[in-house]
Amino acid sequence: MKESQSLPRWFNATVTKQGVASRSTLFLLVAIKTTRLLCLIAGYWLFAAMMHDWVVLAQQPDMSDWLGLAASLLLAWLLQGDAYHRTLQAKSDLLSGLEKRFAERLVAEQTSLVSTQSAYFWQSVWTRHISALVHWRYDYQVQQYVAVLTPFFALLFIMVVNPVVGGSLLITLPLIPLFMILVGKGAAALQRKHFVALTRLGSLFVDRLTALGLLASFRTHQIEQKLLKQASDDLNERTVKVVGVAFLSNTVLDFFATIAVALIAVFIGFSLLGEFSLGPALTLHSGLWLLLTAPLLFSELKALGQFYHQKAEAEAARDAAGDWLAPLNTGQLDEPANELTEPQQFSLQLADNLLTSQLLTLRPGDWVAVTGPSGSGKTLLLEALAGQRTGNYRLPCRVAMLSQHPVLLPATLRENLNYQRTFTTARLEQVLSDVELKTWLDSLPGGLDTPLAEVPAISGGQAQRLALARLLLSDASVWLLDEPTAHLPEAQNHSLSQLIHTLGQGRTILWVSHKTLPDDWFNRTWQVENRRVQQTHGEAVS
Repeated sequence: MKESQSLPRWFNATVTKQGVASRSTLFLLVAIKTTRLLCLIAGYWLFAAMMHDWVVLAQQPDMSDWLGLAASLLLAWLLQGDAYHRTLQAKSDLLSGLEKRFAERLVAEQTSLVSTQSAYFWQSVWTRHISALVHWRYDYQVQQYVAVLTPFFALLFIMVVNPVVGGSLLITLPLIPLFMILVGKGAAALQRKHFVALTRLGSLFVDRLTALGLLASFRTHQIEQKLLKQASDDLNERTVKVVGVAFLSNTVLDFFATIAVALIAVFIGFSLLGEFSLGPALTLHSGLWLLLTAPLLFSELKALGQFYHQKAEAEAARDAAGDWLAPLNTGQLDEPANELTEPQQFSLQLADNLLTSQLLTLRPGDWVAVTGPSGSGKTLLLEALAGQRTGNYRLPCRVAMLSQHPVLLPATLRENLNYQRTFTTARLEQVLSDVELKTWLDSLPGGLDTPLAEVPAISGGQAQRLALARLLLSDASVWLLDEPTAHLPEAQNHSLSQLIHTLGQGRTILWVSHKTLPDDWFNRTWQVENRRVQQTHGEAVS
């Protein structure tokens, strides 16, 4: 994301041009709301004419005035309802489109994307940032156009009726958007800091909840309580500053609008009394219409000021999640259906040169030892081959990955093994037996329908064996193993590694491990160093 790119330009390039949002919908809403306000201006004119007939001429208004007033007010009411309905529909469509695009990104990049931020951050993106872009698009941007068009037409009509009143409004009107810009920039800066503080506090709280057992073991509750209180107090101070600036902005806008309308009212009143004789002569008809119409110039600007915080929220959303709302290449979402049946020769190149490689060879049934120091890019290599990273190559077959930290859902054992698929009880029991968990399964009170929670407790080795069972159920022809035994004691490391070696026969294995494994298990070695991969052992495809 380029810092200099404006929010509308980014949105049009990233969202609108890719078919998620329509500019025609935006302009239609602007046209409807502007037409509604023009109907109100016409209605005010007819109402002022009727009051003139009653008070000054002491006669009943014409039926045409009654019908015109009723028609203009009814039309304004219908247009308001139509705009409200269309706005809700447009927001719903845009929200579902952005959520679908973000979900596709999560499916495509999976752990390679999720692991870059905290769980609270991703929750904020899904629940707050995406909706902030939606509200900015169809609240702030629509009001931005309306706040320009409505004063233009209203001021044009006022200038025709009375140039003196129109000229005074033309002088005072720019003060409101000028002050909105000055205060808005400060509010936007405070709003961004507030978002950062809120994200940090949420991440801190979630992290401490995850580590409650560890905190209890070391009896550090008071220390962590002080940290949370300090972070909470800092967030409260930032919240008060944001609210204070917003209150100041609304107060000053109301002050300027009230003063401007009051001065016009004084001018019209003294003109009707004969004290002033500037410009065209005012009647009750024209004077009352001017008093009713003049607030419209300020009301739409004030409404824009009320939506101004949405711009700051949308900018924060763009900075936080904008890169992941861009559309994916269709090939990145296609699930390969074929098995790895042909030898592969490829040179890998990731986006932004995160990882490069020399010519690598992979045959069906190969066992590849991926070696290299920590941080050299071994995990990047596996993620790229699985299609979770944007690059020039991915394996043309279904793959399954086993990482250091297996993911166990807060659900039953059966649901954890099925995971969007359905297997028979006999199949699940057989797989658990294959990964040496049959005895553990028999000890569970509910068998396969036992919820996986704090009770019964699951050791690290058992969790990895469950993840290994999911690999077997996937029937993937290629296994990508990212240090699956890194956090296990030596005895469990040896037994689980031996189990993987036994169950992985006949499959293609790429194994990252800092722990020593038998050399005769592997027929290839890929060395990763300084984000570059080279093949150090194994023959090329002839």
